[in-house]
Amino acid sequence: MKITKNQLRRIIKEEKSKLLSEQHDHEMYASDNELRELGEAIESLTHWSMETNRLMDRMAERYGELAAQTTRARTVASEVEELTNRYDQALDDMLRFR
Repeated sequence: MKITKNQLRRIIKEEKSKLLSEQHDHEMYASDNELRELGEAIESLTHWSMETNRLMDRMAERYGELAAQTTRARTVASEVEELTNRYDQALDDMLRFR
């Protein structure tokens, strides 16, 4: 079975998202429920941006008119991933500087 580069990227991103969602709560969440809510919202945003990207790829193959939108979906997914990484780093920094 052959897979394209885009399919491989999508699979990797989906697996990364699954791994991240399975991680245990950050220590900072124990002291701040709103911080936990923010983390959950970012996790949800990550999930849905990846899901949108996956569906957009599939639909662009079926409907060529959507091809230009796949670039936008990838851009959004990339920005959300950057937000997630920076948020995780900020949580670690808050814990370290306590």
